[in-house]
Amino acid sequence: MQSTLAKTVPTTPADTDASDLDSVYQALLQGVGHELVTEANVTALIERAETGKHPVLAAELREWRAPCG
Repeated sequence: MQSTLAKTVPTTPADTDASDLDSVYQALLQGVGHELVTEANVTALIERAETGKHPVLAAELREWRAPCG
């Protein structure tokens, strides 16, 4: 028997303002918004995650910032 519940994939809310650090940070806390992380905001987001006691998010952002290769 198949479930009639639709499976939803978390997506970044349409009202997320990519130019607003708070908006991006809140999206990241919800597990979305990774496409809004940039070279320009990643350091501030890491600091915010560390201050906000979100070590896993801070580690993910440091990993994003690390050079590939």
